Amino acid sequence: MLLGKRTIKTLISDRGYKGKRKVHETIIEIPTPFSNKKQSRYQQIKLKKQFRRRAAIEPINGHLKSDHRLERNFYKGITGVNIHVMLAATAFNFKRMMNKWESSFLSFFKSWLQGFVQIIIELELKYYILKMSF
Repeated sequence: MLLGKRTIKTLISDRGYKGKRKVHETIIEIPTPFSNKKQSRYQQIKLKKQFRRRAAIEPINGHLKSDHRLERNFYKGITGVNIHVMLAATAFNFKRMMNKWESSFLSFFKSWLQGFVQIIIELELKYYILKMSF
């Protein structure tokens, strides 16, 4: 069971996994060369896409472990594990969101600062003209 009432049907592992191929209703798939013709071409392509997707997620797991203290669980029980994972995922997503906002905020701040400088230049020019008229 994973954070709710749904169960995991298929688990994609890496080639280093040496455990069982099936645990309860969960099927554990390990990438192997498609040299045998037991699978259709469609099934092979589908599995390759799943394995590539897992490979794309691995760096994120590494960052969660190193940057968000996901190496060790400090909470007790399965509920504690769920809380720990949710907090780490929230921190990771918040960090991503702040990085996206940073670029848009910088462009907004730059345009605001240019407008502000333009106003200051116009005010100085008006002050200089008023000073020269006296």
